[in-house]
Amino acid sequence: MDRGGRRLTGKTPATRTRGKPAKRPKARKPKSPSRDQASNLAVGARLRAVRESAGMTQRQLARKAGVTNATVSLIEQEAHAPSLASLHRLLSAIPITIADFFALPVSQQNALFYQAGDLAVVTRGAADLRVLGSERRDKKLQVFIERYKPGAGTGVDPLSHDGETAAVVVSGVVEVEVDGKKNVLSAGGGYQLIGRQPYRLTNIGKTVAVVVCACTPAMI
Repeated sequence: MDRGGRRLTGKTPATRTRGKPAKRPKARKPKSPSRDQASNLAVGARLRAVRESAGMTQRQLARKAGVTNATVSLIEQEAHAPSLASLHRLLSAIPITIADFFALPVSQQNALFYQAGDLAVVTRGAADLRVLGSERRDKKLQVFIERYKPGAGTGVDPLSHDGETAAVVVSGVVEVEVDGKKNVLSAGGGYQLIGRQPYRLTNIGKTVAVVVCACTPAMI
C-alpha cells in the first residue's frame, strides 16, 4: 500500500516513446564516505599523530604502504575516509595495530573548543548523542549533549556506569527511572548518580528534550 492506503499491485504501466525502446535508468555509483563520516572517528588526526611520532613524512608513508601521497594527504585532512584494507596497509607500514590506533589520543591540547557541528556523533536518530573531547582518550571527564525526540530515550535496558553521572535538563520533560522509582524532570532540573546506579531516561514530553550529561571516568 502507498501512504494513502491504496493497494499497490506491483505492476506499473511501461512508459515508452512510440517506436523507441524505453530508456533504462542509469546505475548510480555508490557514494563514498563523507567528510563528516571520516572526521567522526578522527582517522586523519590519528594518522597524522602516529605518522609524525614514527618520524615519517606523508611521502615516505605513502611509498611504504603502496598508496599515493595524495591519498595520505586527503585522509589526514579528513577529506577522505579510507577503506579498512587501505587503513590496514597504512598502519602496517608504521607499524601500529588498528586497536592501538583507535585507543590513542589524537590531540595533546589541553584547551579544546567546539562549534555545534564539530561534536563527535555517538548515535543519530530519535536519540541523538554528541560528545566532547573524543580526540583525548586520556581524559577523566566525559560530557554528552543528548537530544531525545518525544517517546525516545536511553532504551529498554537500564544504563549503568562504574563512576559518577550527573545531568541537567536544558529543555523538555524527561522521566528518569532508578530502582523502579520514576522521577519527572523539566528544564532546569537534573540528577546525579554516585556509583553503579542502573537508570533509564525517557522523553515524556511533546517536544525534543535536550540533556547535558557528564560522567567520570570517561566512557568514550
